[in-house]
Amino acid sequence: MTQSYRLVDYSLRSGKFAERKMLSELMSRLRPFAPVQEYVYVGFGSIWFADCVLFHKALGIREMISIERVLAHAERFEFNRPFANIDLRFGTAAEELVNLDWSRRQIVWLDYDDPLSLGILGDLRTVANRAGSGTMLAVTVQAERLFRGTSDDDDLEPIETPGAFRDEFGDSRTPADLAYEDLTGWGLAKTTRMAVREEIEHGLSRRRQGMRDGGGLAFRQVAAFEYKDGARMTTIVGVFVNADEEASFDACGFEKLGYYRATMDSVVRISIPKLTPREMRHLERLLPGEPTKEELGAIPPSDARHYGGFYRYLPNYASFEP
Repeated sequence: MTQSYRLVDYSLRSGKFAERKMLSELMSRLRPFAPVQEYVYVGFGSIWFADCVLFHKALGIREMISIERVLAHAERFEFNRPFANIDLRFGTAAEELVNLDWSRRQIVWLDYDDPLSLGILGDLRTVANRAGSGTMLAVTVQAERLFRGTSDDDDLEPIETPGAFRDEFGDSRTPADLAYEDLTGWGLAKTTRMAVREEIEHGLSRRRQGMRDGGGLAFRQVAAFEYKDGARMTTIVGVFVNADEEASFDACGFEKLGYYRATMDSVVRISIPKLTPREMRHLERLLPGEPTKEELGAIPPSDARHYGGFYRYLPNYASFEP
């Protein structure tokens, strides 16, 4: 797994920041299932723990688990842990997900730095095989370029053709109409989301065949994002729901959110325009209304429109002038 925390401060990336705030809003709507404070949050906090800080302060979640793969830096992770209620678990997701108490309602954010891999798909099967009704799962994957093997390998071979994709992921995971353009740019982001969703569905199907505790469990997608702070990233979010708790899911009101996306072919692209602090302050005085061209002045209408779609989820920028 890429040690991106050594390269980027997660708390400063605007696309990631907005996604994190929207995820917090989605989580807050889980109350018809249970008080959100009673959920267990599971994520990859990294050295910044930006997710844990937000979800604890905004939602009051008390029990938090942060899975960290880089055992060699354990002391530094421990030093930077912001709250005593964060349970640091050092190991891979594959090793630690199976050890969670799945009898509890969980909010699980598998926030990978890496592109889609067989290992990631294996983690998704682990969750789908164990999650209970009311558990929320968010999966974030890099969508810049696919490679054969894992990021731990010394020589990574890129996957650039449908045939290479099939060789790596198998016939059952390769869409019949997969094309070259589906393996590059935002086309790869869509391919990644489809693979994630289908792996979850496959896990649930196998679970139903075994008629274990989750025989009637379904995965209800509520959001999908894509953004590019550096590398392209894409995220899918959903809730596991038993048939007898459909009313609780409906009561969450996810569909009332402007970024609600329930199908695999629909996504919100988080696009933050480059505006000066003064331009942002000017726009916010006009929002959430529809500013006229005269009110916008020199601000490009397209930039104003994009800013209006995400301003509630952006960091507060300060201007420091000599």
